[in-house]
Amino acid sequence: MIQELVWATSLTLMSVLALVFIWVAFRARVELADYGPTIASAYRKRTWLFGLAMAILIWANYQTLSHLPYVSNAAAQGSAATVQPVEVVAEQWSWTITPSNLKVGQTAEFHVTSTDVNHGFALYDPDMRIVTQTQAMPGYINRLRYTFTKPGTYRVLCLEYCGVAHHQMAADITVAAR
Repeated sequence: MIQELVWATSLTLMSVLALVFIWVAFRARVELADYGPTIASAYRKRTWLFGLAMAILIWANYQTLSHLPYVSNAAAQGSAATVQPVEVVAEQWSWTITPSNLKVGQTAEFHVTSTDVNHGFALYDPDMRIVTQTQAMPGYINRLRYTFTKPGTYRVLCLEYCGVAHHQMAADITVAAR
């Protein structure tokens, strides 16, 4: 839905830009005796078109970025006293997640690492929409907090190609209602 809007906006802007180039190419063939008024007119149009382009791009960025699946409310992340630590270890081609059973409303702090190569830890909600992600790297622990808002089976998939069985690297986290 948002991707279709961005795609349509991009096609429209590319078409307008192509038409401007075509118009300039045809107008460049017309010989003008006095370029002064033409240059002044072009600068006025250029300023106006730049402002319009900036407004459209700012609007498109706002529309696109506001729908990203990142939690922006720090209060929803939970205080340190209510955070459940979850150890996540990646290795070719599996995840070890302890504990893997959590509750709705509970904030989990995932401690994500790897034993071999880089992996991409991606957490998908029961509707298979990505809700958060981070990297799993050997020798380093990334900390990632997420507050579960609905019950169900959350899927963990690897987002970084890690070898021939990368497509099979998956695990589940079960989130129960309170």
